[in-house]
Amino acid sequence: MIRSIFAVNTIVYLQMPVKQQRKLDHCLNCGKPLPERENYCPNCGQENKDEKVPVGIFIEELLTSLFSFDGRFLQTLAAFFFQPGKLTKSFNEGHRKKYTHPIRLYLVFSLFYFFMIGFLIPKDFFDRILNAGQPTNMPTYQEIIKQQSGEPGPADSARIEEALRKAVEIQSEHFSNESPEDTSTYRQNYSWKALRFLSIDPAVSTEKFGHALDSSAYTFDVGLSLQKKRDLVAHSNLFLIQVAKNLPLMMLLLLPFFAFFIHLLYANRSVFYMENLILGFHLHAFAYAIYGIVILLMFFGGIQSGWLIVGAFVLVTSYAYLALLKIYRQHWFKTLIKFWILGGLYLAVLLSGMAGELYLSLLLL
Repeated sequence: MIRSIFAVNTIVYLQMPVKQQRKLDHCLNCGKPLPERENYCPNCGQENKDEKVPVGIFIEELLTSLFSFDGRFLQTLAAFFFQPGKLTKSFNEGHRKKYTHPIRLYLVFSLFYFFMIGFLIPKDFFDRILNAGQPTNMPTYQEIIKQQSGEPGPADSARIEEALRKAVEIQSEHFSNESPEDTSTYRQNYSWKALRFLSIDPAVSTEKFGHALDSSAYTFDVGLSLQKKRDLVAHSNLFLIQVAKNLPLMMLLLLPFFAFFIHLLYANRSVFYMENLILGFHLHAFAYAIYGIVILLMFFGGIQSGWLIVGAFVLVTSYAYLALLKIYRQHWFKTLIKFWILGGLYLAVLLSGMAGELYLSLLLL
């Protein structure tokens, strides 16, 4: 179906006057001279069109070449990893046959990165983090929640109900008169494991669960109803999975903002917006590749050093700076200032996007 549509578009395009087709007298990809009416380069096969990557042509080229790989991929990897900005510069100058398409490259490494996150990070990662800070002086009623325990029985529920009743009484009599230091100590009475137990127990009302949550160190208020808070505690692992699923889409939606910030910073360079978007695809693909490799080293290589993450961050940021330096050819200090501004703007958008994505995942629980 797609090929038929493209075939019709090609026929219509070839019926246009030569001056509207904007033919060139040489091939942008290999530089060979071309006859005036030549539609394709006889040397390398690239279509003879003078264009600055308009959106329609960009999408057409993407769909026709997205899901196929050839020998160019290995050639692309060498320039991708060791020559910052080269792929973007080559693509924007018309060298489209020599290297893999930018979006295909982006998809490959984004899938690699998010696969590493989804496959290697434990599904109960959220609970492990919160249980790691569990206080050692836990009340007796929390001992009923053990690693090997199954579904809670009636006796367990009765003990939890009694503990909740006592907690409510203590809160009503003493909580309002406690100092901030005492309040902090009091909030340690309910561990995350105990809250999970209470949240999934149908015998515990939502109101009583709210009292338990408020008297713990895990109380939070982000505009959610008490029932939604209970759902979050009960399905915290599902929440983490939901966040991981939404993350690739969020990052893809933020890419146009990244390209727009570059467009503003280099508005005097007569560069098309789509050319900046191509740079965004390449930079994000490189970040996905490096961080994906770091996750592999941490889980399979047994390397748990924080310096590995710091090194990856320095490598990614240095790569982005060198790419800007190569493509826009401005003084290194001026490029550095623009790079800092770009980083600050994109960080603000990224944090806002992450907050929105987390909130959306909460609502979808």
